[in-house]
Parts: sequence; C-alpha cells; structure tokens
Amino acid sequence: MIPYKKILIPTDGSNDTRAAITFALGMGKITGAEVTAMCVNDVTNYAIPWDASAPDTDSPHYKACENAVRTVADRGAQMGVDVRTLVVTGIPIREIIDASKNYDLIVMGTAGRAGVSLMLLGSVAQKVIRFASCPVLVIRGDQPGGLACHRILIPTDGTSITRTAITHGLEMARAFNAEVTALSVSSGRSIPLPLRRNAEQITPDAARKAVDSVADMGRGLGIVVKPVVVTGSVANEIIRASAGQDLLVMGTAGRTGFEYLRLGSVAEKTVRHARCPVLVVRAPETMLPKI
Repeated sequence: MIPYKKILIPTDGSNDTRAAITFALGMGKITGAEVTAMCVNDVTNYAIPWDASAPDTDSPHYKACENAVRTVADRGAQMGVDVRTLVVTGIPIREIIDASKNYDLIVMGTAGRAGVSLMLLGSVAQKVIRFASCPVLVIRGDQPGGLACHRILIPTDGTSITRTAITHGLEMARAFNAEVTALSVSSGRSIPLPLRRNAEQITPDAARKAVDSVADMGRGLGIVVKPVVVTGSVANEIIRASAGQDLLVMGTAGRTGFEYLRLGSVAEKTVRHARCPVLVVRAPETMLPKI
C-alpha cells in the first residue's frame, strides 16, 4: 500500500469536517499512520494586528481551535487511534499548505454543494489542492464519512500528469480489495491538435489507449479494471460517473498556467460537485510539460 505514514486533518470544528475526520481516522487505523489534527487560529478574525509567535491562548477564537482538535483526539481515542493535536496562529490556507510539506496525505472537509459556505470553505480546499506538497483527499460535509472503498473511479487522459494518481488509485484498490473503473473522456471525434478548441479534447483512440493502460497496470497488481470511454465535457462526465463510487482518484498539474487550466480547473470543479470523496494527486514537477 502507498505509505501514508503521516496524515493531517485540518479542522475548524464545524459539521463540514466531520465526515473527513471519520474517514481520516479510519484510514489511520488501517495503515497505522501518525495522525495530526490541526486547527488554524485565523488572524483575520482579529480587529488588531496579531503576533503569531505569542497568541492569546485565552481568546475565544483560540479556545475554539483547542476544542476542535480535542474533539478529533477524543474521536480517535474511541477508534483506537492516537491523534496529535496542533493549534497554530495564522492564515488557514497558508498554514495548511506550509504544513503539507511534513505529511503524506491531507484529509479535509469542505462545505456542501450550495450556499455561501461553499464559496468560503471551498476556496480553502481549492488552494490546498493546487499548492499542497502531498495528495489531498476532500470530503464534502454532505457526503458519508465511513471508510468504505469498495468502488474506486480513476479518470485518465493518458498523460504523465495522471500517472501518479493512477498509482495511488490502484494501490488503494489493492489495499481495500476494491473494484476499479478507469474513465477517459473523449471529444468523440479525431481533431487535429492545431484545431482543438480546448486542451480537454482527446481523440477516441487516445482515450481508449489511456484506459487500457490502466487496465494493464491493474493486471500487474492483480486488480481487475473496467475500462470506460465516454464522450462529452471532462469535468461533467467525471462528476456523472462518480455516482455510486466510494472514492474518486484524479491527477492535477496543481499550478498556474496552461497545464493548470487544463487539469487543475477540472479537479476543482470535480471536488465541488462529485458524488463521492475525491483524492487529488498532484503530478511531480518532473512530469509536467514546460509552459
């Protein structure tokens, strides 16, 4: 199994993080990973400049953070998982991304698919997905949080950007004895590269080769992979296929520029609207084409 030895759970104590907490603790118990619950004492909550090196530990905001991480630790104790608690003062997006350098996986919650809270919490998840140094598993507050991974969906376009995500997805499938569907979205017709309107469009032949490649990799690990090719919009088709799945594992370029617009925006839209938790795996810089 992919060595998730250190798992980070960012939490703000809201209901939107409960499903993510349950999932992360369950994974920590299965893998034996070291689990840390982190809450950021948001400096933007204060009307005056705040010294992060000397936070007011008696402030209501700081106390709320302590309660948030303590709740995770208590839940972990019930499940037989030791949880390290961490409260830091700063800006949530910045602190989570900085902390990601020290972890193998982030499991975080975000709001449901509607309302102002989606814009607020969703923006944090989007930035973490784009810039975190480790894979990020996002679970919306309106999704179940049990560690059920019987069906895994792995979208692919055949490029190196999705290669690392495919590896993660197949190893997860092997660990949980899950069924795997490899999905590629085609434009439905062969379009010469200079005439393509956007970078999402790939030919039917390329889409078929992409899913067949995942099936070949699966056979090498003793995993049966169902290859599926559909026609349409990449993000929309991935979201549609996520219904009935327990986990969606996808790759992203995770940076700005052309390749980010190509796959990064698809990942963010998918996280927001998928019918199941989404594990986003950023491609190593060495795999990214020059911009």
